[in-house]
Amino acid sequence: MKQEKDVILLIEDALEVRRGSLSIESNMNNTEQWDSLGHLSILSSLDRLFDGRVASISNIAQADSVGKIVDILSQNKLIE
Repeated sequence: MKQEKDVILLIEDALEVRRGSLSIESNMNNTEQWDSLGHLSILSSLDRLFDGRVASISNIAQADSVGKIVDILSQNKLIE
């Protein structure tokens, strides 16, 4: 099962930022590359990683921080 660190790595890749540059506190306001296109890239990457199961999570699109994304994925039992 995927973990929080896997999600952070995926978000770093989706935003094309240096590995290790994001943390659980990273969000749209403090990460320059996390704009609307970056957000779509994160969502589509998450959906690929979890075999299409992310698209059906209604509140995932409003998750504007690494912490919120991790919480939602955990609540939906996609990560531990």
